[in-house]
Amino acid sequence: MTEKWYNIQNKAGKPADVYIFDEIGTYGITAQEFITDIKDLKDTPINLRINSLGGDVFDGMAMYNVIKRREAKTTVYIEGIAASIATIISLGADEVVMAENSLFMIHNAWGGTMGEAKDMRKTAENLEKITGELTDIYRKKTGLSYDALAEMMDEETWLNANEALEMGFIDTISDSIKVAAKYDVSKFKNITQEEIQNKLSININNKKMTNELKEWFNNKVEEIVTAVKGDVKVSADVAEQTAITVNLGDNDEIKNKISEFESSNIELSNKISLLEEELVASKGTNETLTQEVEALNAKINKADAKGTEIVTEADPVVVENKKEDANAGFYNAMADKLKNKFNN
Repeated sequence: MTEKWYNIQNKAGKPADVYIFDEIGTYGITAQEFITDIKDLKDTPINLRINSLGGDVFDGMAMYNVIKRREAKTTVYIEGIAASIATIISLGADEVVMAENSLFMIHNAWGGTMGEAKDMRKTAENLEKITGELTDIYRKKTGLSYDALAEMMDEETWLNANEALEMGFIDTISDSIKVAAKYDVSKFKNITQEEIQNKLSININNKKMTNELKEWFNNKVEEIVTAVKGDVKVSADVAEQTAITVNLGDNDEIKNKISEFESSNIELSNKISLLEEELVASKGTNETLTQEVEALNAKINKADAKGTEIVTEADPVVVENKKEDANAGFYNAMADKLKNKFNN
């Protein structure tokens, strides 16, 4: 018996893991083999893990239909590449999860034939019909228009995880995985082997910090900053983790960022001090104006009550004045002006 390019791992009480990591069809797995192997899993949830460049469209469509009809939940995990008919298989699942460093490619159905002109025309007609069926599956999943999808398929569109999520081809993005497989992408027009490897490669040292490391980092952040700034005394674990595990980037760059932060703090503190001084000065001016208005009001009230003429404080003599209304009107006008100035 030849070794299959995919395998099924089924543990009691847990979802079965089905791995499809190669071509669909005669040179990989046929629909008949796939259906035979999963028929005993009809009541078991399946985690279908896909890393495939696609293959035979008819086998792929049959596999899509079988997955779509399953009563138990099927979750697809795209772990590397889902291209061509492999994308259709993935959309048969109840949920599609894509690793953040994976790729999703859609294009028109293609193939070849030998024969007369009428044979060529028949093949072209069939390819157009198949492409229409594929487009309809994409449309139902994404909600995108037929024309938008047709344009993407005409161009052979490669999507990263974020783009696939935004357009509705997938439901969730998972963390990066290590993809070691090599792909023959010579049959595709918009990507090279080097581009594939660059997009799928992972630098383990640059992966997101784990929750444990995040917690450690948060607890040690002050010491880490001290270590980065070049101060001497830090605990041994901080010194080691800052140098090795916590990938903080270039120390000079971080020092510059810290300096900028400190400069911004100083500048902000200076601005706050100036505002406080202006507030105090303004408060003092307001109090002075209030006192002047109160004093002037007192003089006006005195003039109204006694019908006298008010002279300067240097000459506090009160002289009887029969034209009391004119004097009162003058001081009332002055008071109003000061009140307006104070209020403004």
